Amino acid sequence: MPAFKQISRIVLRKAVSAVAAKHSRLLVNLAFLILSALSVNAQVADHNFAGQQASYDVIVVGGDPEGIAAAIAAARAGARTLLVDTRPALGGLMTRGWLNTIDMNLDRQRRPLNGGIFTEVYRELDDNSFDVDLMEQLFDRLTAREQKLSVIRDVLTVLPVVGSQTMLLYKPGQTLQPDAGELPSHLLAHKPPPLARVKSPTTLSGIEIHFADRPAIKIRAGFCIDATQDADLAVAAGAGCKAYGEDVWGSVRNMATTLVFRLNNISDADWQKMCAALGGSSDPDGLLGGTRRSIWGFGDTLKKYAASTSRVRIRGLNLGRQNDGSVLVNALLVFGIDGLDLQSRREARRLAEAELPSLLAFLQKNIAGMAVASIAGTAPELYVRTSRQIVAQYRLSVDDVLENRDFADRVGFGSYPLDIQAQVPEHHGDVTGKPEQYAVPLRSLIPVGFTNLMVVGRSAGFDSLAQSSARTIPVGMAAGQAAGVVAAISLQRGITIDCVASDSAVVDELHRQLTQQGVNITANPARSPAIIEHWAYPGLKFMRRRGQISGGYGNEYFLDQAISGKAFANRLAHLASDLHKPDRRWLYDFCAAQDKMNLGMACKVLLCVERQASADKGQVILELPPDEAVESFRQRGSFVPQWPASQAKWNSPLSRGAAYMLLLRWSPTFSGNH
Repeated sequence: MPAFKQISRIVLRKAVSAVAAKHSRLLVNLAFLILSALSVNAQVADHNFAGQQASYDVIVVGGDPEGIAAAIAAARAGARTLLVDTRPALGGLMTRGWLNTIDMNLDRQRRPLNGGIFTEVYRELDDNSFDVDLMEQLFDRLTAREQKLSVIRDVLTVLPVVGSQTMLLYKPGQTLQPDAGELPSHLLAHKPPPLARVKSPTTLSGIEIHFADRPAIKIRAGFCIDATQDADLAVAAGAGCKAYGEDVWGSVRNMATTLVFRLNNISDADWQKMCAALGGSSDPDGLLGGTRRSIWGFGDTLKKYAASTSRVRIRGLNLGRQNDGSVLVNALLVFGIDGLDLQSRREARRLAEAELPSLLAFLQKNIAGMAVASIAGTAPELYVRTSRQIVAQYRLSVDDVLENRDFADRVGFGSYPLDIQAQVPEHHGDVTGKPEQYAVPLRSLIPVGFTNLMVVGRSAGFDSLAQSSARTIPVGMAAGQAAGVVAAISLQRGITIDCVASDSAVVDELHRQLTQQGVNITANPARSPAIIEHWAYPGLKFMRRRGQISGGYGNEYFLDQAISGKAFANRLAHLASDLHKPDRRWLYDFCAAQDKMNLGMACKVLLCVERQASADKGQVILELPPDEAVESFRQRGSFVPQWPASQAKWNSPLSRGAAYMLLLRWSPTFSGNH
């Protein structure tokens, strides 16, 4: 599309939005937008029509907020920077996925953490929810101000170049394979590329940009930052990765995918009705409420909705009011979707859109203020929460997050709860815990085996539980800003990225420059939680790392309370996942019949599992005197001195903490026998 047509389209769209909303701030922003569009699209035209090779110090691939922050930061650090994206507008999940409510990460005083480029965006907003068109304008303005930053948008896709070889994409997500189109097969690999190696690390020489209507071009780069949602560029170049969930549950367990949709015909009075309907609710965790632009709640009402298929469910509503009076709804979950498969993503959209008519009828009937609401469209992109995590120099863990750890090579902070969204229809989500404040290390952004590549966004080096907090936009933008600065420093000092995090002088320079860019990067003031001193804390960590226990928003694990037989069976079944179904059913039924477990009974049950007990074999073991069963575990060293003597007798009620410690010390024995 010629530059002047693209400018006209952008300006016209914003003008219509501004008039409809009668919003003074948007009218002011419109003037800035015209200049921004001229600047940005002039840069787009230069590269799209040049058809020749060019070079940049830093290339950022992916126009999500993390990528925007990385590109701006690199340019401010003095690097000639290129930001390239497949979408026609910057903002990715925020502007194309319509995820218009920000999951804030706050400090003790309830102030936003980190500062920096995220704060430059946030201070322009009047709520945690925002107008999507306004956000698009803000990103255009921010990028257009940077003299050393060029932007190319609306490309077909981007491939990494290693040496002289262009690498094909392997299972790309929607950043580099947008759902609206389909990439030619010659750009896609049918098997994963060779993995990059630590001993002979890979250097990216640049990228190859493909367009829908003209020849591809290669652009050289001194440094590359992958800001795609699914680390598509890094994986194509040979970065190692793990499917989401494998490290915790032993199998792939992606969170549900969401399609955000838009409602019309909700007046100011209707909005106030919805806010009033939630006003009488008592919710200490702040999960219900409403402001002039945001509403969250109605979860109990939505539980009554019966979807047309088990693949779809509706959770509590997250509503965001737009300047034109429409309302964006984040609530519709689709299960069993592979975010790395184009046809699966298309199926998610089909299932979601097919559900909307009956869902609308339910909302009209059951939610005050929605009686005459109507569907006005769906987001151009899906909200895909999980897919894969790269193998980085350091994997940020659930323990790092919930123990409020600091790192010398910190690049930013997070404090959002570890919010595990529903993974299967019968699962309604979970909150593993709530940190006070934790640091994200630079090493978690550095894929193993590369000299000049970093990854920012939800697919960076996080374990599957830590990701549920670290994937939030404020944390991602902080990491992106740091990555941009690190890239510039790496080039200026001639130090490859695989050596940067261990160089204290470089890390000090990173922190100095981030401070200059308005980032709060001083040492983490949060302290470790008191629960780490509990005698059973090692057992808690063991089970928590496996996704088997959660502390909720209050980090309440009730380690000294008695555990029920059913709860013990649930934890045991996860650890003994290779038990035959009849054995599993019998043992589960037996445990579930016990209101409270004692130590002797728990030890006998574990002996049953060790011997792959059927009902007949298990009955023989269960007839053992309980003190003999406990003694067999005592001889194994299961009850070492820190185990309280009062909880080491065969008839001692089994507390949650004792159960977790027993399973921790038993698990290696069981694994060794299988």
